[in-house]
Amino acid sequence: FHNFNIHSPSSTSSCHLHAITNPLRRQSSSTSTSKEDDDTKNKRQAKHSNLIQHITSITDYKNLVVNEQHNITVVRFYSHYCRSCRASEPHFFKLAQDFQHHNVNFIEVPLTPTTKVLHEALDVPSLPWTHIYHPEAGLVEERKVSKKFIGEVRSALRCYVYGECSLEDAPEGSCFEVYGECAIDDFENDA
Repeated sequence: FHNFNIHSPSSTSSCHLHAITNPLRRQSSSTSTSKEDDDTKNKRQAKHSNLIQHITSITDYKNLVVNEQHNITVVRFYSHYCRSCRASEPHFFKLAQDFQHHNVNFIEVPLTPTTKVLHEALDVPSLPWTHIYHPEAGLVEERKVSKKFIGEVRSALRCYVYGECSLEDAPEGSCFEVYGECAIDDFENDA
């Protein structure tokens, strides 16, 4: 996490802006509906508070993620208005439960007017999205974390926590045929 700078991008992302000002969200003049929504959100956050920390500002992100020097950190970017984000929430919570005794921090960053710049500065392409940070290497994984992809996030996390990585069969052919590029060492064998 060395020399990490967060800057405000000059352009806005219509996708992220749409998530903040979602016109499909039911607008109610009733104060009780708003209070019920707040109560539901507070109960959900309280249930996860002992396992998942919530970020509400760039300063929080810097303190809890960027400056972390001892633990692996898994960050989930989401929106309260995103159906896929809500559907994947219990699976992320289960992931946090499963790794709670393995020096892994779990962080959630909701898309709000305050954190929108953070989502944009970190190039979060869609929601829900996750970053995995290693204390010695910084950002090591970026991936979707919807219900469909939570297994991939779990597998990636296992690699860093336990050192258990399943490797696919080695591709056949030269490195250029497989990867479209070659390392310098590959040319030494041709000489």
